[in-house]
Amino acid sequence: MNKFLKIVSILTLFGATTYTGEVRNTNIVSSELFNVYVIDTDEMDFAVSETKPKDADFYINSNFFTTDADPIGLVVINRKRKSRRVDGGGYFYVNNGKPYVSSKKCPYVTDYASQTILWGIDNGVVNEQLLKKSHAKLNRYRTLMGIDKEGNIVVISSNRIGLVTIKELIEFSEKYNLVDGILLDGGTSVDYKFTDEYGTTEFRSVPMGLKGPLSIDEPTTYIYGNFK
Repeated sequence: MNKFLKIVSILTLFGATTYTGEVRNTNIVSSELFNVYVIDTDEMDFAVSETKPKDADFYINSNFFTTDADPIGLVVINRKRKSRRVDGGGYFYVNNGKPYVSSKKCPYVTDYASQTILWGIDNGVVNEQLLKKSHAKLNRYRTLMGIDKEGNIVVISSNRIGLVTIKELIEFSEKYNLVDGILLDGGTSVDYKFTDEYGTTEFRSVPMGLKGPLSIDEPTTYIYGNFK
């Protein structure tokens, strides 16, 4: 038994904790404006879905979509292409069971893939042209998914008061030393679930039951994962 588990066992004996989960490196970090999910990719299996996953440990909406509720950009599920790639943007994809986050490029054969039309960081360099766009300067719920120098996948997404610009989101991400980072669909689409050994954090930018009356479409694509 490692030192951490010994401490947990002692505390549990005296009623100081309700910890019952497995010790993992994957963890949730909450800040004033964001919830951050740092995923040890050795601990989780990943995939892409055209509907919101049920009973997943992790999910996040991904592709932008049209007014006809068609995904914009590449979607691959179980090696079957569901939607064609578009120019630019960035990708989450899985090849031979290993997940990747990459700005601008994605192999033509993958197990799973989801493309976003916006990239924020490429090989450590911020997309300054994106920051100049008028839409980037609006305060919106936003999500950045990236991969750090250790190979962890990092998801930084707004919490309830996290209405931010793209610049604010990318500046916040600098503390996580991301190599590549892509912007997933934001605004009224943001919908995620993060799980670590201590519990679960869930968020929907538009609460359940309001999208229909407000004529807001549900996301068309989700990235998700389950602990091994």
